[in-house]
Amino acid sequence: MQYHIITFGCQMNRSDSERIATVFEHLNCSAINSVDQADYVVVNACSVRQKGIERIWGLIEKVRELKSVKKPLMILTGCLLPGDKRKFKDKVDFVFNIKELNKLEKFLSKRTHYTDENYFNVLPKTSSSFQAFVPIMTGCDNYCSYCAVPYVRGSETSRKIKDVLDEIKILVKKGCKAFELLGQNVNSYSPKDQTSFSKKNPYHHNFAKLLWEVNQIKGLERVHFSSSHPKDMNDQVIHALSLPKQVNYLHLALQSGDNKILQVMNRKYKVEDFEKIIKKVRKIKPDIALGTDIIVGFPGETKKQFENTLKFYKKIKFDISYHAIYSERTGTAAAMLKDNVSREEKKRRWRELQTLMEKITLEKNQKYLGKEISILIDVCKKDYCEGNGLEMKRARIYYGKFRLGDIVKAKVTKAMTWMLECR
Repeated sequence: MQYHIITFGCQMNRSDSERIATVFEHLNCSAINSVDQADYVVVNACSVRQKGIERIWGLIEKVRELKSVKKPLMILTGCLLPGDKRKFKDKVDFVFNIKELNKLEKFLSKRTHYTDENYFNVLPKTSSSFQAFVPIMTGCDNYCSYCAVPYVRGSETSRKIKDVLDEIKILVKKGCKAFELLGQNVNSYSPKDQTSFSKKNPYHHNFAKLLWEVNQIKGLERVHFSSSHPKDMNDQVIHALSLPKQVNYLHLALQSGDNKILQVMNRKYKVEDFEKIIKKVRKIKPDIALGTDIIVGFPGETKKQFENTLKFYKKIKFDISYHAIYSERTGTAAAMLKDNVSREEKKRRWRELQTLMEKITLEKNQKYLGKEISILIDVCKKDYCEGNGLEMKRARIYYGKFRLGDIVKAKVTKAMTWMLECR
């Protein structure tokens, strides 16, 4: 039997798909890249944006129209709003909540001797031998007005410290060097077994304490995290960014540079608060690279309010930003607002912000010229190798023979917007 998994959305969904793969492998199923040759097609969905749901509808139709002798069974999971789940239920063969991974095993084998009620107890079949995702929590209690996550992931639930550290240690023994700690809001991490923290741990904030514990693991080379909320960016978490194995990068979602829009978004901070956080971060790590997320065309956003976002972006000078055009998600508070920014204007604002980002990114990358950077190789071609530097910037090396997972140092000879060339 063969299976094929299609994953939409964030790193958490990618991590969940790795646990789904483990269940299939345990039942002696093998992965296959071709949909039309698979016995099972699993779609790990994302309801955060309407566009993602539309892509899933198209995918289901494509599978149903396959001319193969035996059509694959369609399985659906992931972040699905109740309304979307009801619509999909009659179009696929099985729908399950990712937290109930044992139901997938029962669907496949009529029994549940491998999985239990805690799906995190299933060790992931990592897609890479040298880097891995490790969830530390799931769910969200923030209820940003545009976001469906609290409705599809539920309230915040943190994994035990011991479980997180044990999973990392197992993966390190298998050769993993780099880890990304995952959660919808990692810096509100609140495990039940807080007595499991080492007595030598210098921090008091739970997430800062976890970062310290992870940094003590021998064989681990790099660690970073996503996602974090500005309102919970505690001074101790900021200080923990200076721990020796932390990458030199912080991703902190801004969403808007206008206080009124932030208020309607229910983000619980002002741009002044965000700026104070960045100043503290840069005091601890002056050369840290910063990433963010911004939504354009939020309901009621005026041109002046969008210009405030542009001004604030220029002030902070992020290294990279991921921009989303607002789309309504049924059931969220923002869906009750009048979406009065035209599609054309949303696209125009997106292009203007994207152009600004690319300009600043290119300018900031020039500081790496002539400098030696550390690169974790994750792509090897005939003439070059590629990987991420400690600032999570892509780098390409044109000399030497390296293997996947090697961490090498090279000097930057050319700095482009999305690539640092090295020799």
